[in-house]
Amino acid sequence: MNRAVPTTPLGDAVVSHQETFGDAFLLAVASVTGCGVSCRRPDNDSIDWTLSCRLDRRPKLDVQMKTTITDDGGGDTISYALKRKNYDDLIPENLLSPRILVLVTLPRDLSDWLTMSPAQLVLYRCANWVSLRGLPASSNANNVTVHVPRANLFTPESVVIMMQTINSGGVP
Repeated sequence: MNRAVPTTPLGDAVVSHQETFGDAFLLAVASVTGCGVSCRRPDNDSIDWTLSCRLDRRPKLDVQMKTTITDDGGGDTISYALKRKNYDDLIPENLLSPRILVLVTLPRDLSDWLTMSPAQLVLYRCANWVSLRGLPASSNANNVTVHVPRANLFTPESVVIMMQTINSGGVP
């Protein structure tokens, strides 16, 4: 397989690379599920994407995307310092569309994020999701550390289950 080669130096551009990769990851998962995808710009309510599905009640799921570079040290959860504004926007319980945080974990070296060959395209590491719905308000000024369960993989199967749950009146 051929490793992707960075075309720009990492430096300050790494955040932009991470965001773009995270978006591509979400789009790849959504495309397999058949969900519609809407990009929310500007992101003034901590929602980057909205997934929609053609089930009976036309469920929707709002997604805040984040990426992090990690050495994948293990453990049951991934700790992530989420901006306080994002935290506050993701905890309300009385919203019409449920909201989740999706965290894409990436290897440290940009050239290890993707490999491709004529037979396959592989995006490295994975994405995990968590619902912060109903968590208590935080008194932290800038960031709130959230714990994203490693068991909550953001996969086509998990998106289908979340949409079926929303369609039947539940929340993920």
